[in-house]
Amino acid sequence: MQIKKLEPWGAVTLLLIYMFVKAYESVSFSSDALLHKYGQAAIRYHLVFDYYKYYLIPQLAIVVVIAAILFALNFKIIPHQLEKKNYLAVAGSLFTSFVVVFLSAFICNTWLRYSLYAVYATKKGADMQVMKESFGQTLLIFLLFIAYYLCKMLAVWLHNEVLKNKPVYKKLFTEVIATGWSWIMLLGFSFVFREYIFRWVPSFVLVLLPFYITLFFLSAYFFLPRFAVHAKRRKLLFPSLLIIIVFGLPLFVLFVELSGAARNEGVFFSVVFFILGLLIVTWFLARFHFDQQREKLKEIQFLKKTVSQKSADIDFLRSQINPHFLFNALNTIYGTALQENADRTAEGVQKLGDMMRFMLQENQEEKIPLDKEINYLTNYIDLQRLRTLTSPDIAIDLTIKDKDCRHYIAPMLLIPFVENAFKHGISLKEKSWIKINISCDTENLYFDVYNSVHLKKEDDPEKDRSGIGLENVKQRLSLLYPGQHELHIRSTNTEYFVHLTIQL
Repeated sequence: MQIKKLEPWGAVTLLLIYMFVKAYESVSFSSDALLHKYGQAAIRYHLVFDYYKYYLIPQLAIVVVIAAILFALNFKIIPHQLEKKNYLAVAGSLFTSFVVVFLSAFICNTWLRYSLYAVYATKKGADMQVMKESFGQTLLIFLLFIAYYLCKMLAVWLHNEVLKNKPVYKKLFTEVIATGWSWIMLLGFSFVFREYIFRWVPSFVLVLLPFYITLFFLSAYFFLPRFAVHAKRRKLLFPSLLIIIVFGLPLFVLFVELSGAARNEGVFFSVVFFILGLLIVTWFLARFHFDQQREKLKEIQFLKKTVSQKSADIDFLRSQINPHFLFNALNTIYGTALQENADRTAEGVQKLGDMMRFMLQENQEEKIPLDKEINYLTNYIDLQRLRTLTSPDIAIDLTIKDKDCRHYIAPMLLIPFVENAFKHGISLKEKSWIKINISCDTENLYFDVYNSVHLKKEDDPEKDRSGIGLENVKQRLSLLYPGQHELHIRSTNTEYFVHLTIQL
């Protein structure tokens, strides 16, 4: 899910905004303003108040400590331990982090709540009060964090497992999660700026915006699709207005009551603001999203139809060349060659039949055992040897160390390099050679092709043609094994060398 990539950036941004607000406050407010805002307890008990010592430094310290520990737990420690299924280590990490946060909160709160030491008769009583407050704060923070992390794990499980084969619901679920997470970040933003924004904004964020979000998804995925089946585009205004009326009245009453608009003589502003919000959500945003999804659905249906038609065409072409007929014909030629004592012909026909069987059967799989790929290469090289057997100046050397080659690989991935070697490295008139090495370890495949090169004549139509097969296999490697392969190609006028390593 894309939200996993945005999560750390959003959290870091929120932390930086909070620290920026506090830094801006410390330099823009006067000493009297800071004393009036944060030193009321000091004034009440006739204590000396130092803004930096008794507020800013301990406040920033506890926020940074909590953020650092929660970031480490959320993005590093818990995911790593859960991946190894080490649940005891997860519990231990949570407990250790709880203790660290509690001790940090106790130290910082000792400075933040230093006025308590003027209230209680003994230092022990003040310490106990600060300890209770610190423990309560720490417990609340970790309960919220655990609830958040469990919700995140549930969301990932639903997205990757339950909705794996349901793309429509998967997309809707992703949008809902992304919107909900954005609301949480906005809620945190409004909390940071709660002292600098209008009174109605927290109520709007806390109460009204979730209803707007719910109304948006209901309109875009439930009401509008059903109305659109029976109405033309221009007639969708009535159901949209109906949605506004049905949902608007109770939401408006709730918003006015919670925001205190009626008590602050802001009813007219609240009415206008609320109705505009509903119009924007139900008529513009939901309509726009619904229209976009409908257009995308039409494109997907068109592409499916095109792909189905092309697949049918390919199936038809395959049916024109019946594999059973070809195999039967090859078996007939193979038997005739044996009767005529044409051993080389029989061997060639047999290897060609094995190669065709591989192309028609194994080549349809996404991945095949590596030994089958190697067998196909061996058959191809043996056929080429039959063609060049009468030329003493041609040397073909194949070395296979397949002791650890128990991996699976995408089919037809190695053959283009071998075909290129025989295409450009063999000449029936000049001395030629090809060396091919294949080996494996427990994780990797190593593949080397080293061959001579014979320059084409100026009038050869193949002289300037680029290797389409090699370009194709490079693209396949980048798609199938991104970050898991290394391909090195070196060439001169007389030699060509390929080294390929694939992590399987």
